Amino acid sequence: MASNQSNVEYLKPFANEDLHFSIISKQNQIEKWFRNQWAKYPPPFYSSIDIRNAGFKIAPVDTNLFPAGFNNLDKELEFLYISAIQHFMERISPEISKILLITEDHTRNKFYESSIESLTSFIRKSGFDIKITKLIDLSSNLKDLSKTNGFLSVDGFIPDIIVLNNDLSGGMPEYLNNIKQQIIPNKNIGWNNRSKTDHCEYYSNVADNFSRLIEIDSWLIEPYFRNCGEIDFQTKQGEDCLIYNAEKLFHIIQKKYDEYEIKEKPYIMIKADSGTYGMGIILINDIDSIKNLNRKQRTKMSKIKGGNKLNKVILQEGIYSYEKFKPTNHVAEPVIYSFGHNLVGGFYRMHDLKNNSENLNSPGMSFHPIPFKEACLSPNLDETIFSETNKFYIYGVIARLAILTASKEIYNTE
Repeated sequence: MASNQSNVEYLKPFANEDLHFSIISKQNQIEKWFRNQWAKYPPPFYSSIDIRNAGFKIAPVDTNLFPAGFNNLDKELEFLYISAIQHFMERISPEISKILLITEDHTRNKFYESSIESLTSFIRKSGFDIKITKLIDLSSNLKDLSKTNGFLSVDGFIPDIIVLNNDLSGGMPEYLNNIKQQIIPNKNIGWNNRSKTDHCEYYSNVADNFSRLIEIDSWLIEPYFRNCGEIDFQTKQGEDCLIYNAEKLFHIIQKKYDEYEIKEKPYIMIKADSGTYGMGIILINDIDSIKNLNRKQRTKMSKIKGGNKLNKVILQEGIYSYEKFKPTNHVAEPVIYSFGHNLVGGFYRMHDLKNNSENLNSPGMSFHPIPFKEACLSPNLDETIFSETNKFYIYGVIARLAILTASKEIYNTE
């Protein structure tokens, strides 16, 4: 049974509390603004948002539109997931009855299999007939596929809608083109087309508009970033451009740290510009860190998921995580889940071998469900800004900004 307490607290105090107060004190303006945005930009079917909380700054660092990890959500709140799925499907069409779920091709990843079992259970309990298949199985058994009058069927199962839980890193199979059934999320938003740089550019615009609404500095909710085109870490081709952009990024981050009297040292995360699963990521503390990458680090940055070559990266401002899980004192970061724009749950990701600047999404991580019975729904001005009610509402706002960003990405690909 999940506790009503998250068992997570701040590692240290921070001087600037304006960000927290600006969000929790302007709920009415914020919720009205979001309602208007959703009317223009319908949200994706589901998403998970990785958030980093440095106290003085809270921002999303990864937006996953083909999420896993459903098995880590609070099992007592299953009714929220079911209700949100029903609501989303009803908005598309009340006639939807059969759903085809296309998953990743993992064959030995027990954690992913557990996630798919949970997701399938949520969908089935929402009142839908569901069939599960792997993308690789469809591609290798085309005899099970048929297309009649533009409608795709799999082994005699004709879905009303197709749900992708495969990020298409390996490309878009031809048989998913020119079919009449709707595919969600939009197949054009897979990593074969999407880039983190594009997402960050969209997010920068969203954060700027939102910041004007509540009168804050947009840097407080946005990681700065830069991109310099193609890179080969093995041959060092493009490294000069990488160093140049890293120098520029360190400079503008340091100016913000000086402005807010932040004593920590800026750092940068260099990430593959597409792809997930925490692959293709290194932490850079200074320019010499790039110049002196060792063979192991260069090999790590040569390939991403599926063995695909890594040839483009994004330089993203690193955000410290100043939350710790009690009583172990492990560094923790929140991950928020949604169906549509409805926030349904989440968990704290932790890692006992990582510090508060490192990537926690790596082997050895553990999870603790976030209590969502009242979280993220409404702030309480009678409580301290550090209370769980207010902190989780802030997380919900930040997560929805990332979801809105993805909504705009999808809107402009359709």
